[in-house]
Amino acid sequence: MSEIIPHSPSRNPLRILDVRQTVLSITPEIEGVICPNLPPLDFLLLADRLGELYEMVFPDHPEWLAEETAVWDDEEAVSGAAERFLRRVSLLFPVHDEIWDADIEVIEWRLYEIPVLPMGFDHWYEDWEHFKEPVPYLLHLMHSREDEASAYRGDSFTDQYPHQLIPRYLEPHRLVETLSKMDLPDPVNGLSDLIDMLNQDTGNAWLDVSEYALIEGGGYPLWNAEDVIWLTEQWQLAKPIWERVERLLDWQNGSPDEIDHKLTAVRDYLLAAYEQFQEEA
Repeated sequence: MSEIIPHSPSRNPLRILDVRQTVLSITPEIEGVICPNLPPLDFLLLADRLGELYEMVFPDHPEWLAEETAVWDDEEAVSGAAERFLRRVSLLFPVHDEIWDADIEVIEWRLYEIPVLPMGFDHWYEDWEHFKEPVPYLLHLMHSREDEASAYRGDSFTDQYPHQLIPRYLEPHRLVETLSKMDLPDPVNGLSDLIDMLNQDTGNAWLDVSEYALIEGGGYPLWNAEDVIWLTEQWQLAKPIWERVERLLDWQNGSPDEIDHKLTAVRDYLLAAYEQFQEEA
């Protein structure tokens, strides 16, 4: 009975995104048989997919794909390679670039659907108090006032913001154009942009669409060259607007006194815009 000699592993571990390394690793020796040290099939399929994405999204950076010619020993290594790709994508537009669960199915999802990170507010789903001011203030102003003909409301808005009352017929969305023409100081000059975002009226998907709305509307877009170009172009338009809004949200956002000062400033500029709007009407 002939002795069964087990196949010996490859001397050179497979560099998963470089087929040439596979060929080199299976060159037979004179004595014994050399077999390729192949990773699991799932890893190979994801490696192929990752290679496609690098060539599609970053055709001008072949060196980035070359840097990924490394051994994938486990799911953590696969997850790390996907995260490096997504971090590079985040230089083009916002995406979820961390993979918390190093599971093959989760990693595969990130490589077949673009995990975009829209900036829109989920105010129909979130607890408003979780937002930074003046988002809750404006949301209460736009959605929580009663239909009563009075100069000032006598309802929950008064209880919530007793020092920043607003005339009953002041509607923030009608003041956006007036506010945008006013010479407001930084960071209050982001107020009109914030109001547009809360009304989903900026005309830019990055700012008008929230993550919950994206999921309910059919989920994340699939990876394709056209959408990558469109998302990149739209983010270049949205980025300066979002940065203005972000500065406003971060401004005077520490102690209760600071927040009260911010809300008073927002109230005063809304009143000034309302007065100017009435004069021009």
